Amino acid sequence: MILISKRKLAATLIAGVLLLPGIALGAPDNGTVIQSNGKLLSAMPLPAPESKRIILPTAFQAAELYGFGLQHRNASIQYSIFSKELKKVMYPQFVELNWVTGVSSPWITKYEVTKETVIDQNSEVIEMRIDSATSNGPEPSMLLTIALVKDHNSWVITGVKPNP
Repeated sequence: MILISKRKLAATLIAGVLLLPGIALGAPDNGTVIQSNGKLLSAMPLPAPESKRIILPTAFQAAELYGFGLQHRNASIQYSIFSKELKKVMYPQFVELNWVTGVSSPWITKYEVTKETVIDQNSEVIEMRIDSATSNGPEPSMLLTIALVKDHNSWVITGVKPNP
């Protein structure tokens, strides 16, 4: 029997929806397009109409999904939770990385929301601890501060910065 916490299950289910056919996991080895049934498709996920967005009703869920995207080195997942402004900033960087974030080592072993600070009903700041390891063993934890706002009944990330 495998036990999964409700929080991790929610992040995994949301991520699974993002990984359905038509959503890019990263650019293929040959460049920026993939071919399906004779059609060339962009490796970049297409913007979804407002009615087809994933709705994240809590800032905590948005932060958990961001952590899941980090752990799986999936820029598409990370990008999907960003505000419009942050998407504009991050798009060129993610394209340059072929939609794969992170490297083989260190890898993220665990992520956990450690603190939620409500600014007002439409704004929160969340601190997340990222644990990682290499082939030599565990690495020191890293703390992230994630700023979130409510946009069209869903929480989006407006900024992420590492804590010193």
